[in-house]
Amino acid sequence: MRILLSYFSRTGNTERLARAIGAALHARDHSLEWEVITPAVHYSWTREVARDFPRYASILLGLASPRWRQHHLETYCQVEEDIRPLRFPDVSGFDLLCIGGPKWAQISYPVARYLQTVRGIRGKRVGSFATFGGPPLKIFELELIEKPMARLLGRMGAQVVTSLGVSSGFHEATIMPLFRLVSRRKFGRPIEDFMLGSEYASAGIERFCNELLAAESAETGPGRDLPSTPSSAGTQGLRSGNEEGDGHAEVQ
Repeated sequence: MRILLSYFSRTGNTERLARAIGAALHARDHSLEWEVITPAVHYSWTREVARDFPRYASILLGLASPRWRQHHLETYCQVEEDIRPLRFPDVSGFDLLCIGGPKWAQISYPVARYLQTVRGIRGKRVGSFATFGGPPLKIFELELIEKPMARLLGRMGAQVVTSLGVSSGFHEATIMPLFRLVSRRKFGRPIEDFMLGSEYASAGIERFCNELLAAESAETGPGRDLPSTPSSAGTQGLRSGNEEGDGHAEVQ
């Protein structure tokens, strides 16, 4: 199969995850092409944070209230920023897409613009991947990136068939001591156990590739159209790449 792997990486952590996914797919004898999503202008992280800062109170309130969290996810207005011209502005010639970037408040702004810019995405099956500073907290990290990606792609007629989230162990706001404490308190494990190179990440990449390729093999067929929004089964299938992460990461 011909697969396009598109990613944006601000600090290099998402790029390393993308390369690990690419190596796993290449080892299975699939043809890969790469799209590096590049911002038209590189801003400081403080300027980027400021653009979403008014929404942080809504995100924090969602940690305590499932109803508010659902409201936030359904009404959040995604911030975007300009990107440079794409190598593959039309992706209709690819069998599968892998799209990834760092989690900011939700989708990183260059990735959000990429999804609105690229053509030929309708009918495609997509694997979504992301890196984030903390451990794989289901609500605070995974849900805030996976559900918006599925929602946005669903509106475009594509379908997220698998998701992967891996900790980068890095945050530009220097709040890693807090994330390290949370990792110990919620999982009983150091944050390194959820970073690239860990058993968690390796198992997640293996699952990600298996589900991505299985979805294409099972679903391809003449005249078959994808729904405009993800099915409930597809939404429930958004996972961290490790069932343990889903089972122990609830923040209430």
